[in-house]
Amino acid sequence: MTAMAACSVMEMRRGMADDDLRLMERIRDDDREAVVELVRRYQNELVGFFYHQCWDQLLAEELAQDVFVNVYKSRQRWLATAKVRTWIYRIAHNLWIDQIRRRRHAPTSLDAEIGRGGAALRLVDVLQAAPTPELPEEGRDATLRTRIQQAVETLPEGQREVFTLANNHGMKYQEIGAVLGIPEGTVKSRMHSAIRALRDELADLVDG
Repeated sequence: MTAMAACSVMEMRRGMADDDLRLMERIRDDDREAVVELVRRYQNELVGFFYHQCWDQLLAEELAQDVFVNVYKSRQRWLATAKVRTWIYRIAHNLWIDQIRRRRHAPTSLDAEIGRGGAALRLVDVLQAAPTPELPEEGRDATLRTRIQQAVETLPEGQREVFTLANNHGMKYQEIGAVLGIPEGTVKSRMHSAIRALRDELADLVDG
């Protein structure tokens, strides 16, 4: 990425953060239309976050809706100094912890909703995976998604959450630490362990 392109990305993200700030200020003032806009802006990625924790599309959608309910209930406690996206994901993380405490949720079949919210194929780039030549492109992508889902599913809870936030949601380690309430060094350690475990699990896909 060129320096100019990097600056453009930073400016775009800064603009989105400013928009979020103004949106949250409206929500704090009980603007219902702003709530609808926040849902439109974050619903898909929150569903994706929860899906990669539980592999259950319906549960992921339900928990994502709970996030927005909690955002609205907590609107008066939000401080303008807090980054809105980080604050929202912090609420999502706490909801997931509560879900784990209520019941040990068994992952659903990997055949369910394959391709709708499956692990991002970007992981294949991270692991430098080679394509499977004997499969047609559509079949190869489905096979890779299934293998990636299986591999990510085997990660310990903490590693899986760090990996999902970094790989699927593009969060930097500092932001992940703020979401999970852990030091940045712990985030780095969990991410390193997750990548190493996934490399081992998907070793036959790595170009040799």
